[in-house]
Amino acid sequence: MIRSICWLLAIAALSGCALSGRPAAPPMSTFVLEGTAQPTAVASPATNLVLKVSMPTAAPAYSSSRMAYVEQPYRIDYFARNEWADAPARMLRTLLTQQLTNSGLFAFVVADAAGVDENVRLDSELIELVQAFSDSGSEMKVTIRFDLVDVAHRSILVSRTIAVTEPASAREPYAGVVAANRAVQRVLDQLVTLLHDPVMALAQRD
Repeated sequence: MIRSICWLLAIAALSGCALSGRPAAPPMSTFVLEGTAQPTAVASPATNLVLKVSMPTAAPAYSSSRMAYVEQPYRIDYFARNEWADAPARMLRTLLTQQLTNSGLFAFVVADAAGVDENVRLDSELIELVQAFSDSGSEMKVTIRFDLVDVAHRSILVSRTIAVTEPASAREPYAGVVAANRAVQRVLDQLVTLLHDPVMALAQRD
């Protein structure tokens, strides 16, 4: 009896879908920012400095997990069925921590420094993370501002905005995701190069 009722309910549900004429919505696709760096052994620390990577902030258009795109100037839209696994700024913090740990510039790199006395702090802001479409194709634009702060002397050692544009292989969201990961990795590589001399100078001074 119970089995018969279940079958009747299932048939009724299927009939309702058929009568409505509306196909089921496609599933949401979720993507991550992981960069493109290959796993390597952590380099021996070149200094005794402890770096805290603070949580990056983000411009309002990029503060959620929605994936942004532009087709005309001054207008930002979002893909309906594609999104980031988390707010990009949160994923960026993980990437920054990994990249700077592997750089060998610091004795320790921490994301949450409760109870730890850091020498320097890296603040950042995600200014742009958007797939730009044109008649000829699409490209990923990534812009991040970085401030390296000398905590003890309350001074800014480095303040720089790094902007990267990476072409996408197709005019569709997944190609943008692949391009975004390449672009973010380029930003991270440039950041390590940018920090090298100021960090070494600070280590020698202290």
